[in-house]
Amino acid sequence: IVALISSALVGIYAFLLGDFGETEAKILMTTLSISFFSVTALSSAATYERRMAMVAATLGLVVSAVGFLLYLPGIWAEWWDNELYAKTMVVVGIFAFSLAQISLLALPNLAPKFGWVYFVTITVVMALATYAAWLIYAEIDDEWALRLVGVLGILDGCGSLLIPILSKLGIEPSYDAGAVFDRIELICPRCEHRDQYRIGAITCLHCSLKMQVEILTKMPTEGRTQPQTQRGITA
Repeated sequence: IVALISSALVGIYAFLLGDFGETEAKILMTTLSISFFSVTALSSAATYERRMAMVAATLGLVVSAVGFLLYLPGIWAEWWDNELYAKTMVVVGIFAFSLAQISLLALPNLAPKFGWVYFVTITVVMALATYAAWLIYAEIDDEWALRLVGVLGILDGCGSLLIPILSKLGIEPSYDAGAVFDRIELICPRCEHRDQYRIGAITCLHCSLKMQVEILTKMPTEGRTQPQTQRGITA
């Protein structure tokens, strides 16, 4: 937080009072670098806290930290004049973004029948990042090579949009549609976090434990005389 606020204030100063010389340009680039790697690290940390996609989340945190350490001397010591160093800076930024994207895509709760969409999408994301890194290091500017980047980018975008949409469409509640209630207050058996959830497939908002909650006996409604009031919950 301190780093973001400090860099933002310095950036604002450069915009309002600076003359956009070399120093101001470096200040603005530092501000953008801090903001970028803070966002990628926070995205990975959000997934890491919920113990989901642990490999991608852990790598995302590490790559974000490495990227920040690379960019600061690259900007201020002008190490970007070294071609290999400059290429590495760009590639690290690409992978930091891609790993953060994979981490965020792990957060929506997909129904099992849609799980393949996530795996296909993260495969495309990593393929795009790896392919882009190869193009940068090999300095390939072939037209068809660049077209393939566009194709992978389109598939990446489609998958990234599909996952949150399918997370809303794919979970069907397992309770009787005529039941009096459709939510339940539940204490997580692992972390003891108390919260309200919709009946069906749920994920603890604190520790990400996945559970299935079902109402096994229909509750009586007004105008009915059904005596059944017992509820069963499977978790």
